[in-house]
Amino acid sequence: SFEMTDPTAYLPVEVDVPELLFVSESTANNSSNYSTVKTGSQRVQVDAKKFVIHQMWSGEMEEDSIIPFVPFLRRQAALGIAEYSDSLVLNGDTTNAATGNINLDDADPADTKHYLAFDGIRHAALVDNTNNEAVIAGSIALSDLKSQQGRMRDTTAGRWHDWGHPTDPNDLVYVADPSTADAISMLDEVLTVDKYGPQATVLTGEQARVLGHPLISSSQVSLTETDGKVSTTGSNNTEGQVVTFNRRGFKVGWRRRIRVETERIPATDQTRIVYSMRMGFGRFTPTGAASGIECADVLRDITL
Repeated sequence: SFEMTDPTAYLPVEVDVPELLFVSESTANNSSNYSTVKTGSQRVQVDAKKFVIHQMWSGEMEEDSIIPFVPFLRRQAALGIAEYSDSLVLNGDTTNAATGNINLDDADPADTKHYLAFDGIRHAALVDNTNNEAVIAGSIALSDLKSQQGRMRDTTAGRWHDWGHPTDPNDLVYVADPSTADAISMLDEVLTVDKYGPQATVLTGEQARVLGHPLISSSQVSLTETDGKVSTTGSNNTEGQVVTFNRRGFKVGWRRRIRVETERIPATDQTRIVYSMRMGFGRFTPTGAASGIECADVLRDITL
């Protein structure tokens, strides 16, 4: 993450490495200059968007509650901010129409839905660069997870960005809905001690890493339709999904970190509390266009 000094920030990013040229010795006093080469760069725009939680309650509610009411509100707000912040970066989609939003494929989302603020990680593979998605149409296999790493590459000469094989294994992260994460933990390759060692699922009861990289089960990755999008009809959402990304390809920008303000209103015997923040999200692209994003990949239509 980074601190935003303005509501719109520009992140400079490296794109190309300079090409090494094979040349001959310069022997004449008027020898021609060697050819020049360029080092490519780009910038990513990050816009701060505002989010709030606004709650009010009466004096009676606070006095008559069977639990400490204000601590309850604060604890739940903290959980809500954490959950929705995860959803923001995973599920962001600015498509505000009757169809097409990856979080609400067949209905018009309310204008205040958090995911309308910016395009996120899932959007990068499901919409922006559809070469970085795979339709499983069956049960998940370890080879499916491995194939994601191979797609997360930019083979353009001079770039050679290999997001799927990072030097630091913790930079590549698999995030799955809980049901798919459970299915991964039951794969033969990770289930037993003889194949996976002391961290085998049969011993730990969980699968924290796959192919050497973190595997996170998140309730913010929903079951979906076969196209990887969420239907407004819950019974249509039966397929699992795995979102894989290199965390070095994404940046969260903070223009205002979480601010908490309370106000007592004596005239109505009420109290209000407001949580607010201004946050932006940047996604690396060497071309300046979202279609050039290679640092994320999605597996969809996983049978559970």
